[in-house]
Amino acid sequence: MSKFSEFKNLSVLYAEDDMTLRDITEKTLQLVVGTVHSVSDGIEALHIYKNNSIDIVLLDIHMGSISGIDVAKKIREDNDKVPIVIVSGSIATEDLLAACKLNLIDYIHKPIEFNALIKVLYLAVDRLKTHGLLLAKINDSVSYDYFAKVFLHSDGTKISLTKNEIHALELLLSHRGQIIRYETFSQVLDEEMSDGALKNLILRIRKKMGDDSNLRNLAKIGYTLF
Repeated sequence: MSKFSEFKNLSVLYAEDDMTLRDITEKTLQLVVGTVHSVSDGIEALHIYKNNSIDIVLLDIHMGSISGIDVAKKIREDNDKVPIVIVSGSIATEDLLAACKLNLIDYIHKPIEFNALIKVLYLAVDRLKTHGLLLAKINDSVSYDYFAKVFLHSDGTKISLTKNEIHALELLLSHRGQIIRYETFSQVLDEEMSDGALKNLILRIRKKMGDDSNLRNLAKIGYTLF
């Protein structure tokens, strides 16, 4: 799945009330994207959306008390840029007209075929790139570009990162505000790291960040990025 490496940092919210279809598509998504939030109804979908960083939203059009269209409308009240895809066995004209007003990426038929799924993921990534949404703000002057794997400074300067620096930084970003224990870094980096080696790795990241005040060390526990 290396050819889909540009999807690995994406977080996808997927809502489908048919358990069998949901399980199949969830497993497929997990092969190509970094994080999958799989839910069975619109209420849960909105809860996940409000409480997590979501890059792409896939919504079944008919789900219990809240339809995929209604969920999309709610999301659009808050965010007019996040890519949304509607999934349906068949789509009625009135649903299609409603969907057209929601600036959707596409709508796809279920069961979702692998190629159709990959197509909408690429379309979504293109939309994210267009809106500059594939950057993680590190501090007031530096962002991290997930695809180029570099720090972007406000003056346009790009600073490259080593493989271990990338893995450590993306671990911190994926659990922003949470404490990452020392041993977790070793697991993610696929190598045993002494306290000194990890400290030096974090020090190099700090230097490349410039303002490192939001990267904190909790003695004998781990690190956290705010």
